[in-house]
Amino acid sequence: MPTAFAAPMLKGLLISGGEYIHIWPFAEGGDMGQSIEPLFKSVPEAVPKDERLDEYLALVDAIRLGNQREVGLAGERLSERLLKK
Repeated sequence: MPTAFAAPMLKGLLISGGEYIHIWPFAEGGDMGQSIEPLFKSVPEAVPKDERLDEYLALVDAIRLGNQREVGLAGERLSERLLKK
């Protein structure tokens, strides 16, 4: 399952330096890429059921994995979504 900069809310906003996207390992997923450990083991099973959770966790992964520019963009998006509620 795509996460971080490959997730739908960030895809296309940043240009990746590599050919592999970041993914959470998931047997039912259709994407291949560089596997990263999700914050919780249950994340890949939970996010298909909750779009908002997927969005938040992907943004957190972008903050965890990114450089200054990527972290700034993901942080802004996360703040916007949290303050909107």
